[in-house]
Amino acid sequence: LDQVTCSICFSSFIGILLPTSMRSFLVTISVLGVSGCSNLLIPAGSSKDGSTIISYSADSSTTYGDVAHWAAGKHAKGELREIWDWDNGEHLGAIPEVEYTYNVVGNTNEHQLSIGETTFGGLEVLSGGAICDKLYGCISYAPLIWVTLQRAKTAKQAIKTIDRLMQTYGYSSSGESFSIADPNEVWLMEIIGKGNFSKGAVWVAAKVPDGQVCAHANQARIRKFPMDEAENWLYSEDVISFAREHGIYKGTDEDFSFSDTYDPVTFEGARFCEARVFPFFNSVAAPEEKIEQYLDYVQGYNLTNRMPLFVKTRQRLTVNDTMWHMRNHYEGTWLDSRFDIGAGKFSSPYRLGLGLEWEYKGKKYVNERLIGTQFAGWNVIMNQRPKEKYSVMWWGPDDSTFSPHTPFYGATTRVPASFSGLNCTGMSWCREKEGLPGTMTKFSLKSMHWITQMVANYAYSSYAAVGAAVKDELVKHEAAMFKAVEDTDKKIAEFLNASMKIATDFSYQEAEKIHERWTELYGELFMTYVDGYKTVVDPNEKYCGCQKQTLGWGEEEKAAIVARAGEKYHVPDKKPGSQKSKFASINKLSLRAMGGKIRRSGDCPDIGAKEEQLVV
Repeated sequence: LDQVTCSICFSSFIGILLPTSMRSFLVTISVLGVSGCSNLLIPAGSSKDGSTIISYSADSSTTYGDVAHWAAGKHAKGELREIWDWDNGEHLGAIPEVEYTYNVVGNTNEHQLSIGETTFGGLEVLSGGAICDKLYGCISYAPLIWVTLQRAKTAKQAIKTIDRLMQTYGYSSSGESFSIADPNEVWLMEIIGKGNFSKGAVWVAAKVPDGQVCAHANQARIRKFPMDEAENWLYSEDVISFAREHGIYKGTDEDFSFSDTYDPVTFEGARFCEARVFPFFNSVAAPEEKIEQYLDYVQGYNLTNRMPLFVKTRQRLTVNDTMWHMRNHYEGTWLDSRFDIGAGKFSSPYRLGLGLEWEYKGKKYVNERLIGTQFAGWNVIMNQRPKEKYSVMWWGPDDSTFSPHTPFYGATTRVPASFSGLNCTGMSWCREKEGLPGTMTKFSLKSMHWITQMVANYAYSSYAAVGAAVKDELVKHEAAMFKAVEDTDKKIAEFLNASMKIATDFSYQEAEKIHERWTELYGELFMTYVDGYKTVVDPNEKYCGCQKQTLGWGEEEKAAIVARAGEKYHVPDKKPGSQKSKFASINKLSLRAMGGKIRRSGDCPDIGAKEEQLVV
């Protein structure tokens, strides 16, 4: 057989090599379950302390939130490294190990190299299959990242390693944008496989200039690029010729645009993808960039008015700034959805229970795609620091909006069970085999994934009140963690011979503490906001030592009820039975059973007559 077509590559060959008689494998690409991701890229010259920062939210409703780990190691000749597809859990093959591999925790390594990604998909004609190595099989985007982190020390080494792996073994995913950072440089690398035309992929990479920032969110963003500036731009030799050979592009080299050729922007690409770049640029860009001019583009109305790849910043950014940019919901922009009828009673930007596009009476409508989203598996802010020995990966499970970030040094060699994914990368069968707590279909209080889900989903149910309380807790937690990292950095610098142990012990212990604290937080939140009230401690109250305050509803919700059912619920201007005299009845709404203050002796009071305005 010269080629064999299969939709689940190597499903019949798990754990073994293919027979040498098979010259190649044609693999059908699958992106099922991929919901998209968001990355922010901040070079050293744009950060407050001269470090580099990249963020990454791994967004998919089927991704389990755990921290993967591959220990550093020396490998014997002939040893193989198993390759599993992250999106569908299929076994893609096994490739030869190099002599020595580096310690990798999450998406950073012991040499301060970090990599994130977003999937842009690209042309249908290139997503129909991939030609893989006849013996070792293919490699897809996620293991491509982790294998590269095991083998490279710098961003430029990573780009070369990614290229070599794809061209050697074949690339079985669709189009990807990679964020690649070391302590000195930040690069955006965009790649797309060659489908069933030939083995490998074409790509282009751009270094983010100091004083500027970049972002990407499931839409290829590199367009035209210089071909004679190797310090700042790199590309595969056939990035243009491949497109021309297969009729994808017919113009000149000078007019070639990677994005316009391999991932032409569509309404969906603008509204759901580029729109997430817009609020970050709008928040940090220098005034002369005039980001508001691109509103019609991210609305999906004017696809020719594309945003620039990089924008100059008005001020230098910090890791903490980046955390909060990853919690963005378009606040204060045209895309802000907290104040329409879909926001519900508690002014939520989320639209749970529906996809991004829905239909009513033959017309289609959208729900905005947020940076901080409910279907995230986990998120990270990765900080590469030229003045320190190790990078710090600030890791959090689930939605970045309500996710507490735990600092893991890149040299960390142990991860507590509540966070750990070993090298399972979230695959349920592997987690069960290794005895790890929880999977996507098995709840466990011992898993940080599920604890964070509990807190976030409770916040979704009463966004304005509970969401604000969670964010207050995040501020306190992350401030404490920044101080703790600062103190630990000093210890590492003082005891360099024990630096890896110090870094590991710190990361391990802090992860265990936050698992315990977030479990307690859920109980505190549930107690405080149970039944649609806010419980407020009142030491003067004799029975329960508390007061109960109603949370109030958003004005849009009230207006909608009045518009559709106002007559049914309207209180008459002149209430029958009302009388003004000394023999008038007590207003029933003042009774405790009705939410008022008058109560039988010994009951806990309610304050229902006066709303606390928590809905924004």
